[in-house]
Amino acid sequence: MVSEAGERLHISMISFELGLPAGRGWDEFDEGADLCFRQRIGVYGHKLVEGIFLFDSQPIPGEELQAVQARGDLARGRRPWAYVTHGFITRNGGTWAKLETPRAFLERSVPELPAMPAGVAEHLAVERSGAIEGFLDWSGAAELSHDSQPATFEYAIQPETDLNAAGVVYCARIPAIMASGERRYLRERLLAPLSEPLVACLAAQHRRIYYFANASREEKLQIRVQARFCPPAVSAPSRVRALGHFLFRTDVHRASDGVLMSSSLVEKTLRVPGQMKSLLTESERLLGRMQVRR
Repeated sequence: MVSEAGERLHISMISFELGLPAGRGWDEFDEGADLCFRQRIGVYGHKLVEGIFLFDSQPIPGEELQAVQARGDLARGRRPWAYVTHGFITRNGGTWAKLETPRAFLERSVPELPAMPAGVAEHLAVERSGAIEGFLDWSGAAELSHDSQPATFEYAIQPETDLNAAGVVYCARIPAIMASGERRYLRERLLAPLSEPLVACLAAQHRRIYYFANASREEKLQIRVQARFCPPAVSAPSRVRALGHFLFRTDVHRASDGVLMSSSLVEKTLRVPGQMKSLLTESERLLGRMQVRR
């Protein structure tokens, strides 16, 4: 992608959301599984791109995608889905320039959106207020008993894995960076810390993330975490047992100046294999501490 002037353009992520329908988990998608993808994009103001994606291990009829007119339709559907918004920017020396219109958008017809994409409008609101609306029932979840230490964790950028070709943090690495802070919160800040094997059973069910700034390899990052817990719903015995949901609000800042780089809300399901008796026992203790009755 290049600008009208022929300058190379880089994708600048604005928002990303990934969801699984209730009752489905990532263990359905084993290594080597065939996947079917359906996707559609729209462009707003010749600069902002909205991407809508459906995917599954079974064929997806084309009319299913046609029925999706907005992000809300994705969340109400029966397929795993993703929603993405982004723009294109140039990099001049050590600074990032404003959003640019790709030359391709001017040379050929592109699907034009009648209104600003939801992810872009929300991005502006979240940047101003910090509130991520319409995603999780945060107030309805139980607060985890934790110590009085700040739930802020330092993260050193790993050049081999965290940086993109432009020399800044690759947007797709931010969820993993956030997850490292979420794991540390459960392992180091709870009054009754969870074991590493139990924390490894957490699987993201729904994530919404907004991007505001970036960092270079010389930076360190600070990950700030809040967490809550929802009890499991009553369900029939199965090979993998869903034993509750953790809700995380996670923010990543540059350590040098405190600038907010990214904010996310994520729901992670505690999915424990039925044969792992020690982890099932640990989960029972967790539920007991939360005074939950199944």
